[in-house]
Amino acid sequence: MKRVMLINLTFLPVMAMSGEIGIVYPSAIIEAVDEYRAECVEEDGGELELNGDEIAKIWTDEGEEAYVIRAAFTCGTLGHFWCGAMGHCPTDLVINNKLYDTNRILQRDVCVSLKRQIGR
Repeated sequence: MKRVMLINLTFLPVMAMSGEIGIVYPSAIIEAVDEYRAECVEEDGGELELNGDEIAKIWTDEGEEAYVIRAAFTCGTLGHFWCGAMGHCPTDLVINNKLYDTNRILQRDVCVSLKRQIGR
């Protein structure tokens, strides 16, 4: 019986953690997403949904971590509220925990564009 308990206690933490994956983002990203969330609640009363491809981590030429926020969030019944009819969405950059609003709408997802440029 002790062996069974020991085996269960050994693998229990791994099994408990396997269902959760946590990603830590800089506070500037969290604040930017919270602004989109507040706008969603104000416009629709709905809930902001993230599919997982709205935030991408990249590196600058100087080797600094940077994040690209593509506002392709789903907002309740409004769908992709911030994107145009062609699916083009506003894009923000976060470098060194500072938000840069690009005031640009990219025609395609940053991750897809980067993969094509580097040949992957």
